[in-house]
Amino acid sequence: MKLVTLKKIKQNKGFTTADIIIAIAIIMVFVGTMTTVFYNYYITTTSRNRNAMATNCIIDIIEKIKQMDYANVDAATIDLEVEKMKKNGIIPNGYKPKVTVQSYNKMPGNTGKQDVIKILTVKLEYVIGNKNEKLEISTLVEKRK
Repeated sequence: MKLVTLKKIKQNKGFTTADIIIAIAIIMVFVGTMTTVFYNYYITTTSRNRNAMATNCIIDIIEKIKQMDYANVDAATIDLEVEKMKKNGIIPNGYKPKVTVQSYNKMPGNTGKQDVIKILTVKLEYVIGNKNEKLEISTLVEKRK
């Protein structure tokens, strides 16, 4: 009788259809989960890199404007400087800067004061995937003596 039982055990070789289906289902769940994790990691990393690049562009624009003579800090001159920065590759393609400058003494409630401060606002728009992102930084430009 023992001989018959051993013979039956030896004849049960290979995988059943149910074993294969269960293994494929487990692999599909694992692969789907890992794909989602890697995709989210990629999107997050790309978003942070684009945001860091936008921040660097804004800082470059602000530093360039702060190096200018105070009398030349106006919309036309700033637009020319921004265009130069685009041509030189300092501002990469896909980033759209908009710079505004406003004299503090021309704001309501401040008329009649000396022209020694200008408010500089740099806005930068860029795209991540199909989503528009905006970053804005404002600073003061002081008249040097």
